Amino acid sequence: MNWASDNYYFTKLKKNELFELIHFYLRTTAEYFNLNDSLNEEYTYHYKNLLGEDLSFFDSSIYYVLRDREKHNIVASIRITYWDRETILPIQKLFSVTEEDLLSQNVKHYWHIGRFIISKRIECKRISILKKMLFDAFFPPYFLEQGLIIAECDKRLANTLLKLGVQSHELGSPIMYLYSETLPIYIRTEWLDFFIKKNNAAQYSINNSEDSIRFALKAKQMFFFDN
Repeated sequence: MNWASDNYYFTKLKKNELFELIHFYLRTTAEYFNLNDSLNEEYTYHYKNLLGEDLSFFDSSIYYVLRDREKHNIVASIRITYWDRETILPIQKLFSVTEEDLLSQNVKHYWHIGRFIISKRIECKRISILKKMLFDAFFPPYFLEQGLIIAECDKRLANTLLKLGVQSHELGSPIMYLYSETLPIYIRTEWLDFFIKKNNAAQYSINNSEDSIRFALKAKQMFFFDN
């Protein structure tokens, strides 16, 4: 299966494009639940919170976005962040998961995955696009081995991950967040083995592999986690 399309292309997000990303993320989330994304107070509240998170995460993250070739609008996104163990993660604020809960997993490095969404306006190749985005985001922690990926995950997405062969562990009970039932989860990098090996040779999964490896090695060098 090939994700390549005459209508879309993948690229990395620049810092000055975060405003565009957050607007897309909130608008698309609202569209999934047939809500008006111009709910002023609620929209403004979420916009400020999400933008603040991404500004604090950006320098230790890599963002992949899918854009349409005609207007270059974002139509899908995902972010993988190396966690420095000091920046407060959304999972800590939303679910009262403590730093000790996360650090007790006895791994060498920690990551946070977020801003994963695909516009429902994309009608074709959704599965291949989903797999490519997950592969690119999962690859840096998987490449470094013995890591932990942390996420606030829509319950339906958690079920999709399981169908793709990606096991996750729930750290608490779900809450309603950004209109959906959301779970606090983590994924150990060894649990990605089946997904990575199955999709490694697929044409849609290899284009960003060099970027992912460079990012992984940069994170290791910047934050000096244990070998």
